[in-house]
Amino acid sequence: MKYKEISKYPEVKKDIAILIDKSVTSAEIESSIKKAGGSLLASSTVFDVYTGDGIQEGKKSLAYSLSFTSHDRTLTDEEINKTVEKIIERLQKDFKAELR
Repeated sequence: MKYKEISKYPEVKKDIAILIDKSVTSAEIESSIKKAGGSLLASSTVFDVYTGDGIQEGKKSLAYSLSFTSHDRTLTDEEINKTVEKIIERLQKDFKAELR
């Protein structure tokens, strides 16, 4: 077993919801989120999948909770927002995702 020291700096959570093709898996999305999130992204968790009214045929909505932290400083809003933008841009490029 490996243990990680808990950061003494606060964790920041942001939620995003995207619209993608039904054929795209959550694992594929999470892989892209991790690549784009870099070292500031502590975790990403899908918390909602929706395919009902208001969603185009052949599409689904996935919502993710993103957690950001640093072990050596408190993160600024600007750092977090830039990282979230990178994640969204990556999802748009890789999967033609639309932000909801």
